[in-house]
Amino acid sequence: MLLSAPPLPESRLYPAIMTMESAAIDFASLSRAQLVDDGGKKLEALLLVTGDVADAVTQAVGQGYAVMPTGGLTSAIGSYDYQADGISGFTGVIAIRPKGALTPELVDAHTAPVDLKTHQLCIRREQGTIIVGAGLTFTQVNAALAEHVGGNARVLVDLTSVGSAYVGGVVATGAMGPLRMRPSSTLEAVVVADGCGARLLAGDDLDLVEGMQGWTGMVVAAVFRFYEVPPAEFGLVLPVQGTDIDAVAGLLAYLEPWTRVNLPGAGGRLGNGDTVLNGVELVSRDSLESFIEHAQDPARSKAQGLLQSCEYANADMLACITGWSEQSVDDVLFSLMDPETETIGGVMIEFGVGFSSGAEMETFRAIREGAPDMARTKARVIPDGRMKPWSTSTDVNVSVPADAGTIAAILTAYADYRALVRDLAGQVAQGVDVELSAYGHLSPHGIDPHHRVTVFADLGRDDDLEGVRKAVLDGKRTLIRDLVRATIAGGGKVTGGEKGMPSLVEIARAIGGEEHLPDDLRARLDRARQAIAAAPANFSFRAPAELRA
Repeated sequence: MLLSAPPLPESRLYPAIMTMESAAIDFASLSRAQLVDDGGKKLEALLLVTGDVADAVTQAVGQGYAVMPTGGLTSAIGSYDYQADGISGFTGVIAIRPKGALTPELVDAHTAPVDLKTHQLCIRREQGTIIVGAGLTFTQVNAALAEHVGGNARVLVDLTSVGSAYVGGVVATGAMGPLRMRPSSTLEAVVVADGCGARLLAGDDLDLVEGMQGWTGMVVAAVFRFYEVPPAEFGLVLPVQGTDIDAVAGLLAYLEPWTRVNLPGAGGRLGNGDTVLNGVELVSRDSLESFIEHAQDPARSKAQGLLQSCEYANADMLACITGWSEQSVDDVLFSLMDPETETIGGVMIEFGVGFSSGAEMETFRAIREGAPDMARTKARVIPDGRMKPWSTSTDVNVSVPADAGTIAAILTAYADYRALVRDLAGQVAQGVDVELSAYGHLSPHGIDPHHRVTVFADLGRDDDLEGVRKAVLDGKRTLIRDLVRATIAGGGKVTGGEKGMPSLVEIARAIGGEEHLPDDLRARLDRARQAIAAAPANFSFRAPAELRA
């Protein structure tokens, strides 16, 4: 359901189907796609890059090809996974990537969404909306808003890959960033192509696309609402002891009022007073140390300063807080502080480090995102003399009340999982190594601290690798079950994960089947199943077996 923003006037809801004469595409002459997913799996397909996705899809489907939507980054692990017998009836597989541009082309505000090319955008300032092609990034989108609307206007999609992930891919995966808001929170409409031209979907029908990984069609363009945010951006890093679960839970519960985002009408200014916290992120000390080994200045020297803060505070983790404010970072620090205890939610600020707008925030983001980038990169690279690494990451997003007890129960489940992995790391045979990186989201409105486990094994240690893999996956399933129980018992809500429908499928498998899911999640899976059943097989061939039943 869309939020309470002005709907597009009826005169703006252009014809749902776009048809046009176009040159025939010789798909057989295309080059092989040089792409892999996040797990290093090669993508077996031919690659077409085009600014007219709807036409390309229509021709590909018409010639009997299976279609694999591809964005600025390849999708999450497993989303390109399909069996050979699933494509045996097709001419082949075409990976279609929307054409991007170094500088987006701004077109007339009256341009119909279905007529927009993938490298174009148009701004409807009076409506508070921007229509963007699938091949643009949100960095480009917000730069256009800053230039043509105002420096504080932006679309509230804040995933960490805003400078590289394409708009179409973000909508298709349902990706979230530190703000913990899905694209649909501010999405007015989406243009999708499935072989029958371009169709404009809005309202509840957004569920037919968001988080569906391109199993029901390919995103061509999207209509987003934009908002005005406070002018100053800031970052605040607090060293915390991860084993002191009650202290971390108390901090998160204390920060909840500032993390609550009240969306105004399209084009309006965010509320929440002078300060809005748009992220509370976790970075483990281990991850910070690994980042320092490979980083360059100025990020390296700043990271070394944060590591020193950890040492002084006897902490093993960093809580990285970001936000927008009318105040300076020093004033924000004092506004967040409890005057009675002179702490922020019980956490001493003596060793805290502040970052302000501009270059400092770019350095801050480089450090904060360095940990996950490092972990993902190591999971893809095959070391000399070793097998291909095996890796898995947790992805269960939960929203809970500002209750320290409930938050502590969730954090305890993660602490138990970390302990299991570290025990395994100490017990594995020689020639096998287990690494754990913890990073990610701690906002009470979206607790999802990713725990990535990567296992390295020497050549010939297949049995040892398989034994560790099974033990890790057993522990991960236990973690998911514990998270679901703790969330429901505390009056919270399991909302899925950052990989959209694949995350929801993984949760259902871990807890013993869909019948054990909360009603709202079970309904989402049912609707996804119906959408996939109605979609052309040219797209749905990649969907999990549970959703193609």
